[in-house]
Amino acid sequence: MRYHVILAALLLLSAAGFAQDWKQVHKADEVKWAKETRLDQQTIHKLWRQASTAASEKDDDSRIANIDLEGLAEHHHILFVTYAGEKNCLTLTVFRQLSPTSFSKLMSISQDPDGQAFCDSAFGSARAEAVNNIIEVGVPQAPSADSPGRIDYTVYAYEWNGITYRMTGKREMQGRP
Repeated sequence: MRYHVILAALLLLSAAGFAQDWKQVHKADEVKWAKETRLDQQTIHKLWRQASTAASEKDDDSRIANIDLEGLAEHHHILFVTYAGEKNCLTLTVFRQLSPTSFSKLMSISQDPDGQAFCDSAFGSARAEAVNNIIEVGVPQAPSADSPGRIDYTVYAYEWNGITYRMTGKREMQGRP
């Protein structure tokens, strides 16, 4: 009996040791992105929480994949990309910048018009960036039969229509988008 109690206690402690310390992970993300963007850590934290779908920070496994301050700057928008889940699925959130530290959430998208999430696959990593006021999301696909060594991507383009960002195009490409 005593052996079972000790074994159970050891298993519980080892499981706790393997659990992710999300508070530290998120803090490290905030430090990294504050350095890259020159936004302060508190602003990064506020943006991350506004982009999150989790009710509590403790339950939130999302990480920051990209903060693009330049690609949508003509509209005073920023692209804030997070990833979460086992397959590292992306969520794209667009914020309107009201002041250097104040932002309002305009929209959020986590799947294409066909309902497929923007996720990593065995063939590569999903990516999102803003270029010349267009948001591009690249999702890795299985290589085609005629070029088995290269990664194929489906790239979705989203453009501002004055109210929100709408998908305006979809293309297939080889290599990184």
